[in-house]
Amino acid sequence: MLHESRHIIITAILLLSIASAGGILTRYFHIPYVSMLVIMGLFAGIFKVFPNLRITPSLIYYVFLPVIIFEGAVNIKMRPLVSNILPISVLAIFGTIISAIFTAAVFHLVMNFPLKQSLIFGAIITPTDPISILAMLKNKIIKEAGNGGNYCDNGVNNGSRADNVSKHGDIEILLTGESLFNDGISLVLFEIFLGLNLHKTYLNGIFPLFNHMFPLIKTSVFKFLYESAGGSIVGILLGYAVSLLLYLTTDSLTEIMISLLLAYASLTVSYYLHMSFIMAIITSGIVLVNYGFKNKVTTRALETFPIIIEYLTFIINSLLFLIIGIEINLFKIINLWITSLFLIALAISSRFIAVYCLSPVISAIKNRAGFFSESLSLNKRYKRFLVFGGLKGALPIAMALSLPFDMHLRNEIITYVFIVVLFSLTVQAILLDIFIKNN
Repeated sequence: MLHESRHIIITAILLLSIASAGGILTRYFHIPYVSMLVIMGLFAGIFKVFPNLRITPSLIYYVFLPVIIFEGAVNIKMRPLVSNILPISVLAIFGTIISAIFTAAVFHLVMNFPLKQSLIFGAIITPTDPISILAMLKNKIIKEAGNGGNYCDNGVNNGSRADNVSKHGDIEILLTGESLFNDGISLVLFEIFLGLNLHKTYLNGIFPLFNHMFPLIKTSVFKFLYESAGGSIVGILLGYAVSLLLYLTTDSLTEIMISLLLAYASLTVSYYLHMSFIMAIITSGIVLVNYGFKNKVTTRALETFPIIIEYLTFIINSLLFLIIGIEINLFKIINLWITSLFLIALAISSRFIAVYCLSPVISAIKNRAGFFSESLSLNKRYKRFLVFGGLKGALPIAMALSLPFDMHLRNEIITYVFIVVLFSLTVQAILLDIFIKNN
């Protein structure tokens, strides 16, 4: 037991040391921190630096994701969220469904993959990871807002700086809301399609799918609404309960501890109620920061909490993306280079189709309904950010690894998911960083 504990501690120290080195190297190689970590992880995997290190679905679902999602949720302000609920909800719900179905259909037809497994694959690679792009956008906003010497010469430059900060702030609101909620929707779709896979009905082709799915639609829709809406309700109730609990103490450290425990409380309650824990964590975080932190916590807690959760998220992401790089078998992916090119094109095109198909719908609803008049209009610039910002991260890895061991073609699905994630966190992230700097 003592030897095992010492091994875990040494491994953690080495991982954090490599992550720190990656943070230093990003300055000289001018590539995103996430991309550097994955690349360093690839080399660590090739040279078998951590031969016994494995990433598990439970580690991602129940340890890493709650903090990551909670950090994104507590940074969402209620007013911008309500103002932009139209594009965020349409993209998160219908965009996710369109992307998953399109991916499954093309994957089934081109790869001659069984339809049930294709639907699962479509749901797995649909969710986007907002962490990387939001970090890039925040750095861009800070640079534009903080370069006082470059922008204080005249009123025109000051106005230009404010416009740029505002534009990137708008993009951050859109990407944060859409990415967080589509993670929850994707996980619900994944569970529905996984249940369909366990169903004994044999599906061979697109049209037989619809013939057999009609009897299951009622159950699937109910499950979808129960998990997504139920998780949201659980999060709201827990958020209000913890907000009231904060009244009972004036110690800032206790307030911070209670606030952080809300993420895992949301996870635990929603898990036992068979609801979406992602939706529960998102809504609980939004309620906490927009209600619980209003005159219910000390000034010191308000100042310290964002720093603590940002630091925790930074450490978790550093470990997570480094381990993802270690887990990926680069040589196996190289041998599948033709398949890899197809999967990469499919992932990008599915995101492109979802965004560009729904943009006219969002604009039409906005023009006809006065309630949505303050929401963002998806111009060409925003649509490009949404498409190229659709990075894939930890959640697809967790869903793929959580597939039943006896499921047909499980190993192939995991390999294909790792291919898409590797490209997304390296090449796509680097290109996106260049795109952000030039826009």
